[in-house]
Amino acid sequence: MQDDTLPVALQKRIDELKELESTYWEDELYSYEALTNPTYRTELERCFNLDPLGPLPPRQ
Repeated sequence: MQDDTLPVALQKRIDELKELESTYWEDELYSYEALTNPTYRTELERCFNLDPLGPLPPRQ
């Protein structure tokens, strides 16, 4: 069974990113932790209101 809670260090990292400009948390999406830990990736997307599928195509 997989534990869906984040380690304290990753939760602390998210809290630190909230105080920084968007380029920091955009870079964090490509960090080792975000690429290997789906729970962390999901939490990043949720906290920063990111769409996991990417932006929608332009309306025509």
